[in-house]
Amino acid sequence: MMSPAISTSPTPEIADVTPSVAELPATSPPSPASESPTIPLTETAELAPTAGPEPELTIVPPTLPRLTNEERWRAQQANREVFATPQAYTTSSSRLWWYDPINQQPVALGNFSGPFVAQARFQLVGQEGGAALEVPYQINESYGLTALSPALVQRLRDAGYEDWVETYIILAPDVQPIDAEE
Repeated sequence: MMSPAISTSPTPEIADVTPSVAELPATSPPSPASESPTIPLTETAELAPTAGPEPELTIVPPTLPRLTNEERWRAQQANREVFATPQAYTTSSSRLWWYDPINQQPVALGNFSGPFVAQARFQLVGQEGGAALEVPYQINESYGLTALSPALVQRLRDAGYEDWVETYIILAPDVQPIDAEE
């Protein structure tokens, strides 16, 4: 039986190939009749050059009123109730605080115990609504707090307090009113 002969060669023969491009039929732009109707322009707009430099955008932020030191201190007090006459209290141990209106932060002046006088009651703003008593303090004289640092005394003076300053005590169980009948 004879099998068909297949001829193979190690290198295939390369045929001369000449690419040809089939010619496409010539096309022309669509005729105006085949397009959708258009409206012819009758006038032409021209942009005039600007007469000078373009205006700059100016943003003016709103001007907030400048607060006095007293107004900054009062802004820390919510529901302020001024007593008709100063009220006597006593404490077994409390910290006396001052709000520094320039640096806008509370400052501990010191701890004391004993009687003191309050002129108002209020809720501290931003202190989880803690109740406090407003206490007048004579700098370096009242409540046994007589050794404030010179730097702290200077901060008080810079804020406008020379002799007396309004301070506060946070109300706690160890702060009790003194009964006027005793």
